[in-house]
Amino acid sequence: MKTTFFMAVISMVIFCSCTKTAKPDYLFLHADQLKSLGIELNDKGLFYKNENPDWDQDNERFACLAFYCTNDNYLTTKHFDITDTLHAVNGNDSLMIDMEFSENNFYPLFIGNTKGNQSMDNESIPADMKLFPVAICMAETNLSNRKDTVVVWFLPTESLKKALPADLHMEDYLRTRPVKI
Repeated sequence: MKTTFFMAVISMVIFCSCTKTAKPDYLFLHADQLKSLGIELNDKGLFYKNENPDWDQDNERFACLAFYCTNDNYLTTKHFDITDTLHAVNGNDSLMIDMEFSENNFYPLFIGNTKGNQSMDNESIPADMKLFPVAICMAETNLSNRKDTVVVWFLPTESLKKALPADLHMEDYLRTRPVKI
């Protein structure tokens, strides 16, 4: 009898711990899922190039944002206008320049890592603004020097919601401005 009771208690504890739903810190997406967000993940690295059609009404300084993470480069970001002529300084620049533009009205406001370190740190973004963090495992690129996780913090829009896999709910992942740990 004691064994049956003990097993019932253990089963309830396990069941209750498995059914708790904790909010995840980031949404982890694989290479195929990232394409709908304008992110290209391949054996050369992580690449993004977007022309925001709403850049003027969003009060953005530039219409275009591009970034890449490669084996020999942690993160390079470029802001530019659609009329700018881009020149490749290295092979990574050439890959980024040759990419097609995505034309999404959602775009990164921060790019960083899981420790809260960020590039493109925009101090004008309110501390309580909700952003959508997407985590990208660089190990998926098969680059020898990149096994880290890059977190891209997107401006949440209805278009972003539609670009996500149907079974995901954007609201479950919204977070305030990342804080360095």
